[in-house]
Amino acid sequence: MSENKDRKPVLFELDINHLCWFCDVTDRNPEATLVSTLSQVHGDNITNTVQLTSPDPKKDIERIKNHPLVKKVEVITQSPNSALLVTTSSYEAMTYKILHKTNAEMLESPVTRDGVDSEILLAPSHKEMSKLITLLSENRDYADVKLKKKRYVKPEDAVSLSAFRTSGFFDLQSAKEVLAPRQLEVFQNAVDYGYYEVPKKISIEELSEKLGTSPSTVAEHLRKAESKLLPILMKVLQKL
Repeated sequence: MSENKDRKPVLFELDINHLCWFCDVTDRNPEATLVSTLSQVHGDNITNTVQLTSPDPKKDIERIKNHPLVKKVEVITQSPNSALLVTTSSYEAMTYKILHKTNAEMLESPVTRDGVDSEILLAPSHKEMSKLITLLSENRDYADVKLKKKRYVKPEDAVSLSAFRTSGFFDLQSAKEVLAPRQLEVFQNAVDYGYYEVPKKISIEELSEKLGTSPSTVAEHLRKAESKLLPILMKVLQKL
């Protein structure tokens, strides 16, 4: 790598599986999504404000409470498919512990699903990005660290990118990627045919006929798409 390129800031995305209750809970329930919107370190502990989306949040909350790394869980709000929690857990198990040993910064709060933390970060150079990845990979509590994508940015643009951390820009940018291809297809058709308009322009049954599948399958694809997209929408709304 040229010296000139190494001086450029790097915008990159990591998928991380490690010893963490976020990963463990979503690994046990692939339909659950966790988004940590706020965090604060207190000595050996870290407090997170967490948005949980799940078909059965009550069961997932019990899993969180019983996890050996979790010390306290406070339920702020709860509905049939989501909950807002404040959790206190071991700081040692969090990516922040290693992140703070480098000059890289997290641009958006991690989104955890299917046992994997997805993180968007900014490093002042390729060297600092590599340092973070090496530290994560060499830690015995990290089962897998995958560099999903990266791109170099101009130093002056890096300042603007840091501002995006309060805009929800990266959440919107990655929204499409969280959906499986079939979920995206069904969701796109539902939007195009007016399923989400008030009043609805098409029913589940009519939509299923156009897609050539059963109403229950269409409803399931939409439910899963909504469960993945709603936490992202919540993050954006909280930043407005």
